[in-house]
Amino acid sequence: MTVRFGIMATAALGVLALAGCGSKEEDAARGGPKSVAQVREEAGKLERPEPGEYRQQVEITSLEVPGMPADAAEQMKSAMKATQDGTFCLTKADAERGYEDMFNGIGKGNHCSHSKFDVDGGQLDAQMECQSQQQGKAVMKVKGTVAKDGSNVTVVMDTTGGPPPITTMKMTMQLTTTRLGDCKGT
Repeated sequence: MTVRFGIMATAALGVLALAGCGSKEEDAARGGPKSVAQVREEAGKLERPEPGEYRQQVEITSLEVPGMPADAAEQMKSAMKATQDGTFCLTKADAERGYEDMFNGIGKGNHCSHSKFDVDGGQLDAQMECQSQQQGKAVMKVKGTVAKDGSNVTVVMDTTGGPPPITTMKMTMQLTTTRLGDCKGT
C-alpha cells in the first residue's frame, strides 16, 4: 500500500485519528471498547475507494500548545500543513484492499483501544485512545464523510503527558481527499 494511500486512509478512517466522542456510560452500553476485528468489520461497510489520482488537502484549523509562543505555534501549523498537501496515485491493488487492512499494527508499542467506531452509509464517527509511557495519552477523533471518490473529515487530536517541551497539545484538522481522474501514465 502506498504511503499516500496510508495518509488518505488514516484521515478517512481515523486509524490514527478517530472520531465521535461518547461518554463512558455509552461505551459500557455498547459493551466497552471495540476489538480490532469489530473495527475492521465496521470499516468494511465503507465504500472502497476508486483507483486513480487524488488530491489531498489538509487544513489545520486549530492548534493549541500551552506554553508555546504564538509565532512558534503558527510556524508549527504551517510546517505541518506543507508536509500533508499534494496528489497521489491510488493503484487498483490498493483500492481493492479497501480500508480493512489499515488496522495492522495500530498502536504498536502502545496500549490503544477504540471506544467508538461507527459507520452509517458513508458517515464515519469514531474515537481511539492510546497510552504510552514515553508519549503520554492521546485521544483521537474523526467525524465525516468517506466515499468511493474522496473523503471530507474533521480530525481532533488531544494529547497529554508527553515529553517536554510539548507536554500537552490539541489540534483540529480538516482533511479533504478528492479523486481527480485516472492516474497519469496509465
